[in-house]
Order: sequence, then C-alpha cells, then structure tokens
Amino acid sequence: MRAAGLALLVACAVCATAQAWATFRMAGTQDPRVAVRFVEATSGDSAGMVEVWAENRLGGPVEVSLAPESGSGIAGDPPLPMRTLLRGFERKRVARLNAQPDRRLRLHVVPGTPDAQPRDVEYAYPLQTSQLRIEQGWGGAYSHRDAQNRHAVDFAAEIGTPVIAARAGTVMEVEADFAQAGLDAEIYAGRANFVRIVHDDGTMALYAHLDANGVLVRVGQRVRKGQAIGLSGNTGFTAGPHLHFTVQANRGMRLESIPFRMFGPQGILRFTEPK
Repeated sequence: MRAAGLALLVACAVCATAQAWATFRMAGTQDPRVAVRFVEATSGDSAGMVEVWAENRLGGPVEVSLAPESGSGIAGDPPLPMRTLLRGFERKRVARLNAQPDRRLRLHVVPGTPDAQPRDVEYAYPLQTSQLRIEQGWGGAYSHRDAQNRHAVDFAAEIGTPVIAARAGTVMEVEADFAQAGLDAEIYAGRANFVRIVHDDGTMALYAHLDANGVLVRVGQRVRKGQAIGLSGNTGFTAGPHLHFTVQANRGMRLESIPFRMFGPQGILRFTEPK
C-alpha cells in the first residue's frame, strides 16, 4: 500500500543575491501529490525573503507540514515549523521565509482534512457480485496491524470484478500505472493501483489492488453510491487477487483507518474489533 505521508527534502541554497533564487530545487524523491516552488519576493516589506508556494494536485484536501530538516526553526510568516491545509487543486503561498544559507526543509503530506467528523453511515458492498469471501479482516496479522489498515477488509474477488463506490463522494486520487504483484514488500509496497474517494464528512475510502488499466474514474469526479469506479485486480504487495477496502481519516498528520458498517450480499456484515 502506498505510504500515507511521503517526506520530501527541499534543498535551499539560500544567499542574498537574486541569481541564487534560481538554484532552489527539490531534492530526493518528489511527492507527486503536492508541487512546491520557491519565489524571491522583490517588493514591499517582504523584499529579499523567499516565498514558498504549494499546489495540491489531488481532488480533495491534504494537510502539509513544513519544517527545517535539522537545527533551529526559521523565522518567517509563518515561522517554521508550520502546518497548513490545501483544498482540492488549491495553489497558495504557504510560507514567506527569511533567507538563510544552506538550510534544508522537510515537507510532509497527509491526505485528508484534520477536522474530519465521521458520520455513522452504512456502506454498500464494494463489489458487483453476490459472492462474499473475506480473506483478511480488521486487525489481520498479515498486513492489517498498522494504523492505516487496522480496520481494513480484504474481499476475495476475481480479476476484472467491477468495483463500486460504497458511498458517494469525490474522487480524490487514483493510481493506474502498475501491472505486477508480489510478496516482496521492498519491490511491491506502494505499487498497487487504487482509487481514493473523499466523503462529505472528510473521511476517505480506499479501494486498492485494482487491475492494470482498471481505474474507471478521474480525479475530481463526483461519484454516487453504487457507481462503478474500477475493476478488481492483483497489483502491488499481495498474495492473490482481492479488493482491499478501508475507510480512513487524517488524525493530526497521521492517516488512520476507522471502523465502518457495511451491508453485504446476504445482509449486514459484522467485523470484530481488533484487540
């Protein structure tokens, strides 16, 4: 599964000349969800400072934190470290910093709004089939022990089984570029095709391990409950074809799965709270 918060290192070769601002660049693996750029302020009280602009490329909110990689904080407006929320597709200035030589910044991105208020709703069965077999439930020892997946469910499904939205919402994020699967976490973790849908209460549903070319929706699209959004598959860190389903919320720069109610093909599904 994709890690919810990817840390990016921003190399800031800060100096007092205008030519130096052009050397600002992202270092390390860049998070495709949020684009960051630096702009030299040239007028007013902020002349000579560095403006940090961030653009959210997802169709739903993300929370970002910006902090020095090491050492003391950095004076600015606001001073670092800081946090802010970017709405879907929003681009804004997140900080205006005093120039300092050779400082490195860390940007951390977590999907979702920190003020999500989960409502008690009944989710639909996310597969368009009358068959029901749960391969791994809440707190499963194989891969459902961490906070992001503690309340996840793995539904067995043949490749190509239609996946439907268990609840209405807006398509926030999709991944559709992977075609392989395996049990080597170093190779396959984070390489599952998926659809993430944000709901009106700020929670998000994740539908993962979709088939290659099995994403049927686009980022920013509004979907209704029961609408086809993808095709089940076998991509990423997985032992076989199935649909990984979980409901998540941002809990203070930390993505957590939360309990949910669901109505299955034969009635209400009952999951046991993990110990």
